[in-house]
Amino acid sequence: MTKLKKMPKTPKVKFLRAIKGVSSDMLNYSTEIKKTLGDTAQIDLGYLQLYASSNADFIKYVLQTNQKNYGKSRAYNALKLGLGNGLVTSKGSFWRKQRRLAQPVFYKKNLENLFQDMGRSTTEFLEYLEGKRGTTIDISREMMNVTATIVLRALFNVEQSESLDQIYKSMDVTQEYLMKIIGNPIMQPWYKINGEEKKFYNAIKDLDQLVYTIMNNRRDSQEKKNDLLQMLMDAEDADTGEKMTDLQLRDELVTLFSAGHETSSNALSWTFYLLCKNPETIQKLRAGINEKLPDQRMPSFQDLRELTYTRQGIEEGMRIYPPAWIIGRRALEDDEFNGFAIKKDVNMLLEIYGMHHSTTYWENPEAFNPDRFSPEVAKKRPKHHYLPFGAGPRMCIGNHFAMMEMQLLLATIMQRFDFELDVNHVVEVDPLITLRPKNGILLKVK
Repeated sequence: MTKLKKMPKTPKVKFLRAIKGVSSDMLNYSTEIKKTLGDTAQIDLGYLQLYASSNADFIKYVLQTNQKNYGKSRAYNALKLGLGNGLVTSKGSFWRKQRRLAQPVFYKKNLENLFQDMGRSTTEFLEYLEGKRGTTIDISREMMNVTATIVLRALFNVEQSESLDQIYKSMDVTQEYLMKIIGNPIMQPWYKINGEEKKFYNAIKDLDQLVYTIMNNRRDSQEKKNDLLQMLMDAEDADTGEKMTDLQLRDELVTLFSAGHETSSNALSWTFYLLCKNPETIQKLRAGINEKLPDQRMPSFQDLRELTYTRQGIEEGMRIYPPAWIIGRRALEDDEFNGFAIKKDVNMLLEIYGMHHSTTYWENPEAFNPDRFSPEVAKKRPKHHYLPFGAGPRMCIGNHFAMMEMQLLLATIMQRFDFELDVNHVVEVDPLITLRPKNGILLKVK
């Protein structure tokens, strides 16, 4: 029997550096250890061992080839505090049942029905931007607001701005807290003292009250609306005829909002930033948009397929700044990969960002080049070298909704407005649960 090799490992004597790197600066720390240990390594934290990898084949093996042996990492337990037992955090037979119930909601026919409300929210945002000409805006905050409005309307068909604001504020508080305890769990006891935890649970209470009120009002009215809430309420298990309980509905709705607007807004923000740094791509982008949408008409659902360069720009933006930049998994049993031993219960960090920036898979990876995603070039590239939405059975269920939303916003905004980077503002990456711009991205609207 061939003896399995051990993973290259960070020095035990440097475990304090490892703890600091993993808890507060994982993006830079992983880049640092790759220089000496390669693209897959074991990180010794003293109390815990982690495997970190940006190797495309290893990531595919964990997420797809042998995915049954790799469950959610322990970090997802913290997410459950806010998201509940939704598709992002649930596991096993319960997750499979929920995925089966929710999957039809995102079929093409339903997405097309949701597109009209998405267009209305976009038109309102374009009118808002008109009033911002000549001023400087934080595009990351603006994208957070507009994608939140789009997703909330798609979820609940809510028109009252007060309800939208209340839901958004509650969810914003919960997300900020969850990011803190996942990024730096040793600080959690301090949050009990300084009031952060109480603020979080009050936000959860307010959020639940709002969501359950909307659900009960919908049932009482017996009105059928064209939104994700209605689709999820009507969804039935094909084998048993069972529907989701109110708690399951709440968890899926909150999960869809949190995952839906956060990732899309970050991807769009970084794409605007990259376009501003590469003005020659704006000319090509705008030419393609004007050809398909003359006289600045709003695109139809069918038009999205024709906006190929717009899509390529978004895909390249998500390659350089993938919103879900890292994925956590845990080995359920002993395993091996390419002769290396993988121990049961070890947690692993699958580094999508590192893979997307690797010279092994990408030529000149730091350069912004949407032509990488032209149909003829993309066809030649192994699919698992590019995973902005994950891979395998747990691939993001809302990826088509997100692309539809991002294409609509980017095309209509870039057709009507120019932007100029504020040269005095330093743009930094903030690698939390998602890859956010740390202090926003300031752009002058022209």
